[in-house]
Amino acid sequence: MTGSDRLPPRATGTDWRRRELASFLRARRTGVSPEAFGIEPGRQRRTTGLRREEVAQLLGVSPSWYTKLEQGLDVTASPRLLVRIADVLCLSAMERAQLLRLGSEETPTSTAPAGEVLPPVQMIIDAMSYSPAFVLTPRADYIASNAAAVALFGDFKTFAGPESNQLLSLFLDENTRRSLPDWRESARQQVAMFRTAFARNIHDPGFHALIERLLAESDYFRELWARYELPSGSSREVQYRPGGAVPLTFRHFTFFADLDGQFRVEVFSPIDEGTTRFMMARMS
Repeated sequence: MTGSDRLPPRATGTDWRRRELASFLRARRTGVSPEAFGIEPGRQRRTTGLRREEVAQLLGVSPSWYTKLEQGLDVTASPRLLVRIADVLCLSAMERAQLLRLGSEETPTSTAPAGEVLPPVQMIIDAMSYSPAFVLTPRADYIASNAAAVALFGDFKTFAGPESNQLLSLFLDENTRRSLPDWRESARQQVAMFRTAFARNIHDPGFHALIERLLAESDYFRELWARYELPSGSSREVQYRPGGAVPLTFRHFTFFADLDGQFRVEVFSPIDEGTTRFMMARMS
């Protein structure tokens, strides 16, 4: 972390929220075409996307004020101005929701909800006979799984250290990376999901500690965190190689188990006959 990304010692949830808002605005500004607003880029232009002063002009605010907003300083944008910022930055519906959440001065609950799985959710994943499925807390801790997941990945209840958290396992555990032929894409997708969860729980010290650890110990996490990507879909094809065997191919689905969008369910549905046979043999 450098520059405006640095947090003061004992940073508060408000400090984190301002930093997240600043990072989000910078990342989105670089993706906006100047030509979309009739601005000729010119040969001498080195900035990717819009300049800060151009965004300020389009918003009708001073460049110094907008610069402070992008630096995570103590300035506040009204709800109406946040909507205008969303228009200028050409945000998608998901990005708009993220901006409004980060720009809100309202203080959410200080910690994420407790890791308890409702019985109906456990019943649903248990009914998925040969499709490994598990439930994650907002901080990506494993809290429940079905028999197929235990057969393929192991029993999450016995995991300790980095293995007990999906993000720590992806970025810090070599065995996890070896089992995923396309682990970098898997990690990218999971960080995007985690980013939306963090915005909902921005005052939770548990999130702060997890992020700081990953930033300190993983170069690739730092790279992904700087990009500020949000989820692009809820389904994709993934491969998993258990113990160096031939890769298994699954359709990976993600959905939420609660109305607040906090507890995430991940399902791996076998795509081909070979993967299905492997799962049937594992569970026999």
